[in-house]
Amino acid sequence: MTQNEREELIFDIAQQRVAQLSHAGIFAMAVDQMCAILKNEPEEQLTKLSTRFIKTKHKKNNKATGF
Repeated sequence: MTQNEREELIFDIAQQRVAQLSHAGIFAMAVDQMCAILKNEPEEQLTKLSTRFIKTKHKKNNKATGF
């Protein structure tokens, strides 16, 4: 098996496995991947990102909706 064939096989298997996941499972995998990416960021960059996140947090709507 060549390197290209191996990569295509891995991609096909990954697509099949992700298609079988629930939305919650896909979200959990995305969060896990993002954590792995952010683990390599310097502390200063993480601090910048966290202050941006805190500033853009939305106000929760506690009013009931419906009939």
